[in-house]
Amino acid sequence: MKTNNMADSTKVLILVATVIVVCVLCAVGFKMVNEGKSSVNASTNNFNNMTSQYSDIDLAIYDGANVQGSEVTNLIRNAIESQDYLSITVKTKAAKNYKDYNYEFNEPDEDDSYSKGSLGDKPIDKAVNEQLIKDKSEDDYINPTAQFSGKVYKDANGIIICIQFTQI
Repeated sequence: MKTNNMADSTKVLILVATVIVVCVLCAVGFKMVNEGKSSVNASTNNFNNMTSQYSDIDLAIYDGANVQGSEVTNLIRNAIESQDYLSITVKTKAAKNYKDYNYEFNEPDEDDSYSKGSLGDKPIDKAVNEQLIKDKSEDDYINPTAQFSGKVYKDANGIIICIQFTQI
């Protein structure tokens, strides 16, 4: 049988050194975890910002784009059917003013650069919208082969609330 020839003082020093090493490792570990949390939070915020920018990409493509009237009517129908919080305003060559579909759009003040547009409280009746899209005798009739130029309006939160089409 072997006997342990280490003195008690040596055993105590090794125990103390082991405790100190464990404490240092734990402190370094907690510091790394906290730094990792802040990195993850920063990356999550960046990801959320990018997601919010691209969430309305299917609507943002109409900003400055030229589209046919058939695409405008399809967009109006889709917005009505899916009950989107979105106004689509259209001005044809025969009409004097813009016609609102789905929601009434209140344009921003031209003299106030900080003013954003807003929508009405209730959606326009679905039957009224459908009637206006189909009635060829009206000045607001959207010719499927006509070209329209789009413009996008956002609210104070940066959400697209209106797409305005003007016949060119």
